[in-house]
Amino acid sequence: MASGLTVRQFGILRPAHCETVFCKTLVVGNSVAAYTATLATLQAGGQVCWAQAGPLDLVKTLNRQPRSQQAESYFSWRQGKRISPWEEATVLSQSQQTFWTNCHPQPTLTAAPVPPPLTSSANETAVTPALQQTRERQFRQAIAPYLQSQQLILIPRGLPIRVLYSQQRGQRRVHQVVFQDATTRRRFQIHARLILDATTEGYLQKDLAEASGATLIPEHRLTLDEAIAGVRREARGQVFTDSIAIVMTTGLEQHSKPRPLSVPLRSRILQNTEGFLSVSLPGCDPQLRPLFEHPTAQWALGEAAGLIAAQAVQAGGIEALRKATNWPWKLQQTLVRQGVPIFAFDDVALDDPDFEAIQMVAIANVVRTMRRRDLSFRPETPVTKAVLASALARLPKPASQATDDVTPLVDVSANHWAEPAIHSAIANQTLMPEQSDTFAPSKVLTKHQLWQVVQPLYPLPAPAPPFVLDHAPSQRRHLSRSLYPVWQYQLGL
Repeated sequence: MASGLTVRQFGILRPAHCETVFCKTLVVGNSVAAYTATLATLQAGGQVCWAQAGPLDLVKTLNRQPRSQQAESYFSWRQGKRISPWEEATVLSQSQQTFWTNCHPQPTLTAAPVPPPLTSSANETAVTPALQQTRERQFRQAIAPYLQSQQLILIPRGLPIRVLYSQQRGQRRVHQVVFQDATTRRRFQIHARLILDATTEGYLQKDLAEASGATLIPEHRLTLDEAIAGVRREARGQVFTDSIAIVMTTGLEQHSKPRPLSVPLRSRILQNTEGFLSVSLPGCDPQLRPLFEHPTAQWALGEAAGLIAAQAVQAGGIEALRKATNWPWKLQQTLVRQGVPIFAFDDVALDDPDFEAIQMVAIANVVRTMRRRDLSFRPETPVTKAVLASALARLPKPASQATDDVTPLVDVSANHWAEPAIHSAIANQTLMPEQSDTFAPSKVLTKHQLWQVVQPLYPLPAPAPPFVLDHAPSQRRHLSRSLYPVWQYQLGL
């Protein structure tokens, strides 16, 4: 992978003076995000050169994480318990949940009491030397196989001093980063297809702005309004079509309720710039920066960036990745399958058999929450005809017949929440009235009835039913499970 001939055993590289190292993906930084971006890229089959840009102090950083946010049994909320939007919460991916569980084991996660959040200094004091050694061993063990195979080349003391790029017709292409060895003072450069800025202050982006003499603007700048002001009565912040991670909006305003806020890929990409991805600090208003400094947020940002980097390098770059048909869905599907939550629910665990289906149809806005003021999906809630009609109308390719000639329904008023979807379903003959002028929108469908409606939407030959066909009430999890393949088929996934 690397051109340098000074690679020591176990993948440690100390380049010679003026040497150029070539690699596919370059991660720069000593942050939590740098570590998780590196590991996620490697686990996805990518090749990485990691310039740590100083001593790596991940354990000390992660020790500042409140213990109430560690070793969670559910991916997003404390100890598997339902919480209200105004309570403290965190969002954990499968990899982060596994890390905290392994380094801070508890006999029974769901039964353990939740201690109050600790301050940073108290929490660091509470970490024993044995626990710290356990965490350090976890970090080393995770990357050791990649170092031995030289899929990962590690440069432990590479300090970035300059970003090199080319520009043509207003389009930048970042190629290299010039480094200086902190010990020997030798200078060298690393040439990469994709460079990930995982420095804590976005140093590479600042240097790139100075070198180009331009103000670098992200394709999307996260605002305070998207996090809080525009959704004060809702349980979650803005959700984007290209969401790739979730952070918690804790402590932004006095008395404000913590909310999960989606982070779009566009906030990590600079306008008119190829070969560069912001990792530790997405484009955002200054008030939002503290959100991304939290260790759990850094973990989420890095993990998503690593998976994206592996796909982008394989596709030929970020722009090539985004030119693919339905690229956001394909990318999000990959993240979800790796145990990365993108749409926050407080009652759907990572190990739920319908986790992927529930996540993906929620991201696509086919089946989401029942109420905007909480974060619950309610997977066991029965499905009514109105709910099914609404979900069918939100599929990527719903039937589009005219509804003007539909007979008025005495039990569906003009201001009924699902009125347009109900009339569309009747016109398309996917759902029929009970009688000529009644629809029974609150009628609960059995699993057999649900499958009768959904099966014709599947490609031929029709697959086996995704659940046992009986006369028991269908549930919201059955709805997501049955519509997910239809959604994939209509999008060509």
